[in-house]
Amino acid sequence: MPVSRTALPEQLAEGYSRFVNQKAPAAQALYQRLGEGQTPHTLVLSCADSRVDPTTIFAAAPGELFVLRNVANVVPSFERYSAEGQGALTATAAGLEFAVGHLKVSRILVMGHARCGGVAAALHQCQNPEIAEQKDSGRYFIDRWVAQMTEDGDSVLAEYEGEGPAVVQQQLEFRNVRQSVKRLRSYPFIANAEADGRLSLHGAWFSIADAALWWMQDDGNFGIVEG
Repeated sequence: MPVSRTALPEQLAEGYSRFVNQKAPAAQALYQRLGEGQTPHTLVLSCADSRVDPTTIFAAAPGELFVLRNVANVVPSFERYSAEGQGALTATAAGLEFAVGHLKVSRILVMGHARCGGVAAALHQCQNPEIAEQKDSGRYFIDRWVAQMTEDGDSVLAEYEGEGPAVVQQQLEFRNVRQSVKRLRSYPFIANAEADGRLSLHGAWFSIADAALWWMQDDGNFGIVEG
């Protein structure tokens, strides 16, 4: 039974109307092919922030990118996931396993971004350690998740003592990408695929205000990508 467009929230209805009347007809052959399966070349693990959309940033067509998103683009270590069992850390691990083991992606990109709320929450937790002990903060899941960054947050706060908040935040955003890429290698199926030359790991950071991508180089430093 058909459903009237008016049943949808107005903003979603308008967006779907533009898609189905303007974009979908031009990509009919693509969607027919995708109906048979997907072969994305890259897994992008990015923040859930609404301002950071990997498919837009890389002008990717449907089927090209397998996108995982979570708060602050954190990759939990395999050891932590194994220790906690079936808990809040499983969704990211399951996505990684599916993309590498089943879809056979060629690369994984961890992409952070400027003014990340999750990174800001981790820094706030570093500066207010009593938060970790609070049981009634109303942010149990968020506080527990961003606590994965507090050790690095403490290091950044010490290293950049005297610098302004914006500098400290950006440095933790960079470090979080580095650490997430490093933690990818703690997953045996990723480490094995990389060792066999079937998979490469990368990091990036997106500057929202000027829509510029920064790439993580071999030495761990970030440089802006030429347009």
